[in-house]
Amino acid sequence: MWRASSTKWACGALERGMRRAEGREQRAEDQQSLTPSPGGEGRGEGETGRLTLQCYTADLHIHTLLSPCAEIEMIPSLIIAAARMAGLDMIGIADHNSCENAGAVMQASEGSGVKVFPGMEVQSVEGVHLLCLFDELDAALEMQEAVYGSLPNVPGAAKMYEQQMVVDGSDEFVKYCELPISLPTSMDIDEIWERVTDLKGMVVPSHVDRLETGLCGVLGLMPESPEFEAFEISPNISEEQARSRYLSESNRAIFHDSDAHWLSAIGKQQTVFCLKHRTLAEIRMACRGEGGRRIENA
Repeated sequence: MWRASSTKWACGALERGMRRAEGREQRAEDQQSLTPSPGGEGRGEGETGRLTLQCYTADLHIHTLLSPCAEIEMIPSLIIAAARMAGLDMIGIADHNSCENAGAVMQASEGSGVKVFPGMEVQSVEGVHLLCLFDELDAALEMQEAVYGSLPNVPGAAKMYEQQMVVDGSDEFVKYCELPISLPTSMDIDEIWERVTDLKGMVVPSHVDRLETGLCGVLGLMPESPEFEAFEISPNISEEQARSRYLSESNRAIFHDSDAHWLSAIGKQQTVFCLKHRTLAEIRMACRGEGGRRIENA
């Protein structure tokens, strides 16, 4: 009963889209069944048992209703349904300064074929948004503990917290997150990068071209360190423009993500990763172009 009526319109459209997506998936499965596979992700290569590269479509920056700026329709089951409708193989869940709904989306994804990377969008003391992704939920939760400890104390902000909903894998309300997750942390960019890297996660500066929260927009330049392996750009700029303005001396990878705060935005920006497995280690290798792994525009 807590869900707003704004979710109702989405259900019919998602159901129709799901039927179309299931048809596409069945055709893809029929095609893949013609090629024997030794197991795991990726297709088999002859009789050697080696895995060849598989191309996966991804949107690695999606918010849930936990983020106070996101729509209430951003519940786990509908996020997964929208991801399937958009033809996505991988998504990243990145609420502001929190990963409390990441596990619920991972649960909702079971059996869907959609790989979910848990994470969060951490805001540094400089005001820069950093997309932090992990392979394992435990690592994301450990980072969340550090983030929560670095948030400011804001007395009398209870009204704000009513927009920060934590749910379970069945979309049921669990609690409100009673921390000011929309505000900057006290950690600087270097500390965030070091903490995430120590947890074997990956840091990608979010929408670097945005004036208010983008790395280049806030700092006015591309810092020499940390040595980020990739950057994310907003839909307001092309890859060519981004490289010309900010990355002229860098060959680092560029991610195209939706930064979705409502269902219809999921998959509007996509990146294609050609990998052997859907892991962050493989994504890093694709950023560096190792072993034929690569990143393509969707």
